[in-house]
Amino acid sequence: MTLIREAELPGLGKKYQFQLQNGEQVIVVIHDDGIREIYHFCDDADEPLTSLTLSDQESRQLGSIIGGAFYQPQTLDKIDTVISELRIEWLKVKEKSEIAGKSIGELGLRKNLGIIIVAVMEDKGKGRKETLYINPDPGYIFQPEHIVIAAGRQDKIKNFEKMFGANG
Repeated sequence: MTLIREAELPGLGKKYQFQLQNGEQVIVVIHDDGIREIYHFCDDADEPLTSLTLSDQESRQLGSIIGGAFYQPQTLDKIDTVISELRIEWLKVKEKSEIAGKSIGELGLRKNLGIIIVAVMEDKGKGRKETLYINPDPGYIFQPEHIVIAAGRQDKIKNFEKMFGANG
């Protein structure tokens, strides 16, 4: 895992610096007003190879794309991201899944299982565009073929995965 160095920039914001596997460095400066500056350095160079300035909204959109919220590579059945004790899991609802045909509220996911549903993707099939529901309300009903993006502690996610059947 890459070490991320954080530095306070008084009156400006924060700076995050990390080294890529190939030895290059990336520095991200987050300004107090939401602007982000991204710098890409080759090895130990003093000047960046490239730099980019993004608004707060652009940064969040790019972060979602990089984090996999819009596209799950076909080679991966699920994406696991572990941040400290937080785990984010992509799970496909199967025909015989325990949650199929039930709502978020009916299952009491947050209250009973400690699970937060971040988003649900509905594949329209036959080449039609997917629909993404971010932070669906308690009345949202899970259907077979939906991809559920859930967050929770690792032990809670494991219990939630069991509701999807053998492999989630």
